[in-house]
Amino acid sequence: MYPGYQPKPDDVFHAVGYTTRDISDNTHFRLHGISDRVRMENENLWRQLGPLVRAMQSGKVKREFVEVLSVDPFLGNYEIPYTGPNKEMFLSIEYLSDAAFRLCLEYGIRHPAVIEKVKRADIPGNHGITLRTVYYSRI
Repeated sequence: MYPGYQPKPDDVFHAVGYTTRDISDNTHFRLHGISDRVRMENENLWRQLGPLVRAMQSGKVKREFVEVLSVDPFLGNYEIPYTGPNKEMFLSIEYLSDAAFRLCLEYGIRHPAVIEKVKRADIPGNHGITLRTVYYSRI
């Protein structure tokens, strides 16, 4: 995967549920904008500093791993672990890592309210990977 990537059972994720309305309003799709923004930010840093791993090794940048994991009842034989507002069914639950959650705030990417914070170990084992990438930023 990525050198230095060490997922830990106690990594914190923010569970966000998407209802039919959220999906029809493209709220769910906006979450994918993190990937484009991270790529553009990394590319801008690379233009300024050269290879980012070397820049990290010389103490100019730091590296964060950004993850969004998902549970979708239509992709497996299991139930969504939460009930939506007014007992409405969630069509998807996305688990945003701390870094992904922070970048959503920083980039103005809106999502429904966080249902709860969970540890990686508590995310259903049959989750999918919506996004897994590396983000570099100046120190």
